[in-house]
Amino acid sequence: MKTQPTAIILAGGLGTRLRTLHPDRPKALVPIKHRAFIAWMLDWLRAHGIERAHLAAGHLAGMIAEWIRQQNNPSLTASQEPRPLGTGGGLLYALEHVADEELLVLNGDSFLPNLDLRAWLARPLDNAVAGELAVTRIEAPGRYGTVEFDTTRTITAFLEKADRPAGNVNGGVYRLRRSALAPWPANTALSLENELFPALAKARALRAHETPQPLLDMGTPEGIENMTQWLDEHPDFFQRL
Repeated sequence: MKTQPTAIILAGGLGTRLRTLHPDRPKALVPIKHRAFIAWMLDWLRAHGIERAHLAAGHLAGMIAEWIRQQNNPSLTASQEPRPLGTGGGLLYALEHVADEELLVLNGDSFLPNLDLRAWLARPLDNAVAGELAVTRIEAPGRYGTVEFDTTRTITAFLEKADRPAGNVNGGVYRLRRSALAPWPANTALSLENELFPALAKARALRAHETPQPLLDMGTPEGIENMTQWLDEHPDFFQRL
């Protein structure tokens, strides 16, 4: 049986769009229905058989470390980047604490509830690719990264925050080969969305994994309202997984 990977959750962001609501805590600990957002994400991961998670923390990382300590769960760990390194740099820094060759990486402020993660992970990555990105369709992509791919699901362009009326967007869940990250230097600020993914797309080394809507993003006050509403409308969601 294939061993499930450790989930690397990128939780180093500054949360600037939430500071009016929660200036005193990192995004991962912002309450959604009276629970820290990260608790919902960990419930979803466990429902798909993922027991181990590592939080790549940055801003207010001490609060995340304390929250993990309170969970009394040795399968939960965290690291703190020495300075703001971006999503890519934060991931590279976290690799010092995760041994897996195939990486499961998740943005720490969004949620794709209809992604069948267990089934996706059960299918081996094609040897010809560096990884796969979960994508989902949004009618008004706005601030999300637009992902273009061909009939073979090979990603041909990764257009971060492109101004387009509709399209597939980055869903914030990635399967990546560790070896694909080797060319990028550690301890350097790096963006997955603006640097690493576009470079891999140019090399035709990424594939898209299409996922049903919605994409729930708690990075803004409006996003928190939408996520709360969705959870209210699906009270038995985790029991059905």
